[in-house]
Amino acid sequence: MDRFYSLCLQGDLNTAMKYLDSIQPKTKEMEKIHQMYMERFYYPEYAEQILDGDRWIKDVLAAYHHYFRTVLTNADSLHEAEADLNNRLKSLLEIESPFMIDETENELAAIFAKKGYHFLGGVTPPYRGAYIWKRCEPIDFKVEIPHQSIKVTVHMMSDFLLEGWMGFATFNNRTVGGWAQEDGLYCNAKRYENLDHDDFQVSYLKHEAQHIADYKSFPGLPSAELEYRAKLVELIYTKDHSLLKKFLNDAKNDPDFPHPYASYKIIRNLSFEIFAKDYESDIHVWLEEDYQKISSAALELYDQNTSELVGA
Repeated sequence: MDRFYSLCLQGDLNTAMKYLDSIQPKTKEMEKIHQMYMERFYYPEYAEQILDGDRWIKDVLAAYHHYFRTVLTNADSLHEAEADLNNRLKSLLEIESPFMIDETENELAAIFAKKGYHFLGGVTPPYRGAYIWKRCEPIDFKVEIPHQSIKVTVHMMSDFLLEGWMGFATFNNRTVGGWAQEDGLYCNAKRYENLDHDDFQVSYLKHEAQHIADYKSFPGLPSAELEYRAKLVELIYTKDHSLLKKFLNDAKNDPDFPHPYASYKIIRNLSFEIFAKDYESDIHVWLEEDYQKISSAALELYDQNTSELVGA
């Protein structure tokens, strides 16, 4: 189901469902997943089961769920859906003034804090997607990234009420690993049971530490460019083709989706460097190459990109 969830993370449930429908015969697990998705995204009367007993929290979550269902099945309605979300949230805040949605979410954050929760609003491109969690434990790390080492504090988050549109689109089978902010890194703890594994050490820690470094060195760098550099760092430090296979599976030539677009850009540029081709989509061709060659090419692309940014 990796391909199915990759399509979900590209923000278009209709395409993902067409792919799932095309698989024949389906396993019982696939049939179960198909039914879950039909109920969540295509049955108008369906209501999510929200366990928190606080009526106000339930109503906030329901407003975001409605927004997610709308944009994930009809991306053309993005602006209207955001305006509707803002109106639903403002009604829960009893705000009559014409707040923009960022201001509305700031008000939400203050109330959630009083209720013992952390709240992060804003956009995980291209959609809004709040993150709401209960617990946060700080841990300090020293992280090696290309040409430097940096010290970071990682805030390990747990007990989520909401994990953004990506979590909603995949029934939390694929969720955001975390993010970088000025006060350190934030990590979705349940994603990483073993903090010594490359999933954490490379795909999370080095990836997000690169963001911290780039925020300081290249303020205002667009999200797609930040992801391109951080994903190159993953390829530099990982030991085999597994991440490359994931990037190839996730790739999408659409700058509105920074993560899939960064994966596309990496595969495109590596294809040119290694095969002198515009784009090599066959994973078997990549697997025939010694991984160290791919890692070295990723470092060359990283250094080339850094030189371009410094000279800009």
